[in-house]
Amino acid sequence: MAKTIYVKTVPITVEYRKVKNINLYVKPPGGTVLITAPESVSMKRIVEFANGKTEWILRKKEQMQKKQLRGEAKEETTVTEAQMARLKEKLKEYAGKWELRMGVHAVQWTLRPMKTRWGSCTVDTKRIRINTRLVNYPDECLEYIVVHELCHLIEPSHNQRFYAYMDRFLPDWRLRRKRLKS
Repeated sequence: MAKTIYVKTVPITVEYRKVKNINLYVKPPGGTVLITAPESVSMKRIVEFANGKTEWILRKKEQMQKKQLRGEAKEETTVTEAQMARLKEKLKEYAGKWELRMGVHAVQWTLRPMKTRWGSCTVDTKRIRINTRLVNYPDECLEYIVVHELCHLIEPSHNQRFYAYMDRFLPDWRLRRKRLKS
């Protein structure tokens, strides 16, 4: 059951889910704010978390409002057959290259449109999904996402060990991530 809390005057929807960590989302196009948290986390802890992220929330909401005013909120989501074919080809190339180098193998790669993620990995089944919106970005961004998701097959969490693998396999990953976010 969802509950609403407020940071300054910003309403934040809180949902308890089967997740490991407290997660914060500012969702386009209007900048609605969502926090998901494990059922074991107290509402007091969630409020403290939200208060600690106040500046970030306000900055993200402002960015979205500016984009909306400029008419950029609705990103091109239609992927042509030619773009999809090229994306599949590049994905196959990068998956083959990096699976071999990293000594891991994904059972299935799927391309699909996603609203809030560039990729996702189900470690138990070794299935990886890649966002089709990556067609609008340089190939180096797709390669970064491929390596990121494959690293999850070695280390499921975003912890020091995970980032050590990222540094080892793709030393410039931070630059690529920055390019994706800009």
